[in-house]
Amino acid sequence: MNNPEAILNPVTRGNLAAVNMKKLIFAILLSILAFQSAQADMMLSPLRQVISSENTAVTFDVSNPSDRMLEGSISWIDLTATETGYATASIEQRPALSAAPYLVISPAQFRLEPGGHVEIAVRLAKGASIPAGERRSHLMIETAAARTRIRKASDSGLQVDIELGISAPVILRDSRGVAKATIGETKLVRDDDGLLSLETMIIPDGSHSSYGRIAVYFESHEARDGKQLLGVRENVTGFLDAERRKIETPLGFGSLEAGELTVRYEGVAEYDDRIFDARSFEIAPPE
Repeated sequence: MNNPEAILNPVTRGNLAAVNMKKLIFAILLSILAFQSAQADMMLSPLRQVISSENTAVTFDVSNPSDRMLEGSISWIDLTATETGYATASIEQRPALSAAPYLVISPAQFRLEPGGHVEIAVRLAKGASIPAGERRSHLMIETAAARTRIRKASDSGLQVDIELGISAPVILRDSRGVAKATIGETKLVRDDDGLLSLETMIIPDGSHSSYGRIAVYFESHEARDGKQLLGVRENVTGFLDAERRKIETPLGFGSLEAGELTVRYEGVAEYDDRIFDARSFEIAPPE
């Protein structure tokens, strides 16, 4: 039996299970419907910003798609990157990590009516010099719950106001560096429903953090219709304070036919049109 959780080997040495590619279209439709049905009480855009000597001021847009008034406050938090997420930075870690002492936020508080939005400005503090290398702090936006937590009853049940908090990294970097990253250990895994995902390790290797997306392509030996995009994981950052980052890209179907699987770490934003790394793996035919 082929083992879908075995570590992928480079081309000509792969050994994984087979697939019906027609399931791909169905999986994409399901993901679109799930996204459209999601509801949020607060939205933040973009997901990150970079301040440098060439760009000393940036903005975020906070919007209120809900039907209630939002009152929010904005502050900084310092988080260290881990293999799978973030952890609170220790007092010892903050002096070398934190960008907050060099930055100014405006406004520090806001009030949003339903459907409203506010622009949050972050800029380099007056008289501040950008230190060598790269630093990072996370913009933290918090809203308080309404005084009446249970607002009303409906056919679908009670509606409850809760406190909300979202954050986004703000990166402070000088111009004397380069971002590099490589793709490390890679393997196919299954979720609780038996569907495949590609688990990839991103290993940062540079003076600046990388940023982009993981894109997974497949080219069937039988179909001969070229490479097809199977799955994408956006907002993938190789932060320098983590030795590696584990990224899981859902593929949304159950097996792979014989062919070649390619995973690429593709740059976006300031790294647009750049490929940090790419690896290909041979997929064995089903037994």
